[in-house]
Amino acid sequence: AKTMVTTTLSAGTGAVTTLFIGSLMQGKVDGAYVLKLGDANNGVLAGLVAITAPCSTCEPYGAFIIGFGAAFVYLGSNALLTACKIDDVVSAIPVHGFCG
Repeated sequence: AKTMVTTTLSAGTGAVTTLFIGSLMQGKVDGAYVLKLGDANNGVLAGLVAITAPCSTCEPYGAFIIGFGAAFVYLGSNALLTACKIDDVVSAIPVHGFCG
């Protein structure tokens, strides 16, 4: 049961954090912040990839911290790849390469 809790917490935290921080990083569009569902989806994946190894050994508060950190790792690595002009349409490298 603990594994299910930690996995779900990390995924959910990654999604929410990526959704809102990604919106703040991308700035306003027509005077308002835009929430992108693609960011939330990749945030879920980032949280899941990051929690895979320690899911059965960490506490729920640790899963929250891991999901929160994974969101920033994903957003930072995605920005890095964009700055380096590396095309990764589905953001597989930031999710699996950097968050893993």
